[in-house]
Amino acid sequence: MSGNQPELRNERIESIDILRGFTILVMIFVNDVAGVRGTPGWMKHISPPLGDGMTFVDIVFPAFLFIVGMSIPFALRRRINLGQTIPQIWKHILIRTASLLIIGVFMVNSESFSGEGFLSSSVWTLLMYGGVILVWNKSTRHPAIIKSFGIVLLILAALFFRGSGPQELIELRPQWWGILGLIGWAYLVGCATYLLSGSKLYPAFGMVALLYFVYIADQAGFFAGFYELIPWLNIGAALGSHGAIVVSGMILGMILMPGSNYESPATRIRWAFLYGTGLAIAAILLHSARDIHQMFIINKILATPPWCLWSSAIVTWIWILIYWLVDVKEWKKWTIALQPAGANALFAYILAPVLYALFELSSLLFTGFNFYHWLGQDFAIGFWRSVIFAFGVTWLAGGLRRFGINLKL
Repeated sequence: MSGNQPELRNERIESIDILRGFTILVMIFVNDVAGVRGTPGWMKHISPPLGDGMTFVDIVFPAFLFIVGMSIPFALRRRINLGQTIPQIWKHILIRTASLLIIGVFMVNSESFSGEGFLSSSVWTLLMYGGVILVWNKSTRHPAIIKSFGIVLLILAALFFRGSGPQELIELRPQWWGILGLIGWAYLVGCATYLLSGSKLYPAFGMVALLYFVYIADQAGFFAGFYELIPWLNIGAALGSHGAIVVSGMILGMILMPGSNYESPATRIRWAFLYGTGLAIAAILLHSARDIHQMFIINKILATPPWCLWSSAIVTWIWILIYWLVDVKEWKKWTIALQPAGANALFAYILAPVLYALFELSSLLFTGFNFYHWLGQDFAIGFWRSVIFAFGVTWLAGGLRRFGINLKL
């Protein structure tokens, strides 16, 4: 047993895991209920899509980014304490980023599957996700063989994919990278900030401001020449404002680290409340310039700074409540519904589209009648369908984790 292990266990802040599980649960619910007929506007993304404002649905993605940032100090410090060198840590970061980008490309292309090949959309989806599960499953038995088989499945999925564009050998395209891909780019920015800043708060604060300036500069056309070289990467959003959310979460994670100046619950809560308030005030001030330029409205699709700052503030305040309940008061029984998703987050995320594909295939047994889709024809029924589905997916992810399906990048 390593002498560092007890110290590493003590670093665990359970509220971060619970917040991650809560975000996964909400994400599955809102994605599902969006397809229910009669779902009210406040339970969907803001409409019109480029409008000024946001619903609670528009906070789900930035909550992921913020939680990724909160986890970075713990994950990287753990690797440092285990004796890994900086090159070894960078290797891990780059592999994890590449993994998120690869899965993101497959996922976003699944939305534009044309069906012109000999595989149906549902069969292709199962083939692709089967490869993802095998490649990134943290298996303890024959990992090399399992990963190799998964790589073969992903290669086949790439070859069999048919989009709506010109016919080519490989028709997968980066497009907008998908949610996981965007998380991958922002994760890279956050890790680089942590390592280069020497885990100091002030440089991290400076980086948040700099990243928002990157977004503003991009909107002003500063990076226009770069898009001829890398047309598939939105520098202002993917690296700028999304990266700023991750670094904002990383700052909160840094004050929770052992050895910081904020080790008592009272000082952590007070600091986090003021931090969230500062983020909200910054959002209000920037939003006041909305009539000057579109970059200052509150909008998820445009990844505007006011949206990023408001989202970061709200997630900070939600974390405070969870931290007080779970880590301070130790009221943990209510978290039993969130633990499975938090423990196997990536698998819970991809399990929903896997189940949709299975529902679609099973409808062939009933002359094309999709019972699950039918349940969404009325909001009163469809709402509870989505609630049950969200909890069912998270519990299934937790249950399959006990049987050895645990995805780790």
